[in-house]
Amino acid sequence: MPRICSVPYCKGNYPTGPKVSVFSFPKRPNKKLEWLKAIQRKDFVPNQHSRVCELHFCNEDFIVTASAFDGKTGKVVSAPLQRKRLKPGACPSIFNGYPTSSKKHVPRRDAPKEKKENSNNCKRR
Repeated sequence: MPRICSVPYCKGNYPTGPKVSVFSFPKRPNKKLEWLKAIQRKDFVPNQHSRVCELHFCNEDFIVTASAFDGKTGKVVSAPLQRKRLKPGACPSIFNGYPTSSKKHVPRRDAPKEKKENSNNCKRR
């Protein structure tokens, strides 16, 4: 089963969302803190299974080819990677789908007394 994205409101690898590559949080504390500030998920502590999907990184943050020096021919040989890899300094920076307001909409509810009065009015009719 593919891992889901830890970024709020992201549907990466959910049944209703796109199938994407995911990346583990960095092990270095400073870099991990940078990622946590970027994703802005309140009271979130990532564990070994927490991931961030490729939708939150720029194309420039990925390594898509591997290169090596061939000693016999004296040339640099490169080949495409099967899976994208993150560059060492990459940090999530794209957050489409975040709500435009920091306050969540809370539907208005009648107070218990008002609710009781309203239900009594309905019964009298």
